[in-house]
Amino acid sequence: MPTQVELTTAGRDQRRWSLTANTLKASIEQARWIVLAFAIIGAILETWGAQIHQANPAFAQILGYAGAAVLGIAAVVRQARLGHERMQAWIMARAGSESLKREMYLFRAPAGPYASGNSCLTLLSRKDQILAKLRPYQKYRVEVEGELNVPGPLNTEEYLESRITGAKGQIKYFEDRAYRYARAQKLLSGAEFVLAMIAALLGAAITMTDKQAYGAWVAVITTISGAITSHMLAQRYEQLTISFRVTADRLESTKNHWNSMGETDLAQLVESCEAVLLEENQGWIAGADDTAVPTRVKASPPP
Repeated sequence: MPTQVELTTAGRDQRRWSLTANTLKASIEQARWIVLAFAIIGAILETWGAQIHQANPAFAQILGYAGAAVLGIAAVVRQARLGHERMQAWIMARAGSESLKREMYLFRAPAGPYASGNSCLTLLSRKDQILAKLRPYQKYRVEVEGELNVPGPLNTEEYLESRITGAKGQIKYFEDRAYRYARAQKLLSGAEFVLAMIAALLGAAITMTDKQAYGAWVAVITTISGAITSHMLAQRYEQLTISFRVTADRLESTKNHWNSMGETDLAQLVESCEAVLLEENQGWIAGADDTAVPTRVKASPPP
């Protein structure tokens, strides 16, 4: 039978890497906004300086240096906070957190590898395998403060409520995320269209007036770059929307099938639901890994 000592140990590790993943994600999102803002400010300063160069060359030179400095800072922020290692650390921290959570539910059932034999030793062994993959990212680890309340063995109703159908269950989680990402995809698609139109109008105005031929192209190039980035993000959000919706439907279908068959074996329900969650987890991690880094590095939880 599951014991509270092993559960608490695994729960603390799971919480630690969940906090790590959340912290890294927040840092990455903040850095992206900073880089975007600096890129826009730099483009404006450079373009403004080019436009007033003849009328006020001294001030134009100041604007030029300021724009170059801002763009340089954006490059530094991108390299320091959006580099390969931090992106990979976030992916692996999230993967490790979800893998540990899955092991805890299987352990509490008990189901899968914990259905027979010494479940405590099995949990410790599988937990160590997961943590071994996280060793390269220890410097990003966020420690858990205070006491941690980890529930003990669970029955069918408790599993469904806490993991699948409850207010904090996976079905609601995926449905909420699907809605949020669908809205984000719509906004990004609209932003891409607006940016593309602005780029076209700027290009046409420069061609027709033959003024500020060089400086204005900085803004044009930045606008085009922003349009391409928005398009790529929109595609990624669209993929996530589909993935989350399908996963929510599959979980609902798995639960309904289990009920319709009159099953009473909790282990079978847990294994089926956890298999769906594991597949989704591996899928988005692989997708994020491919889009985040130039060299493909597989990152998936242990079987």
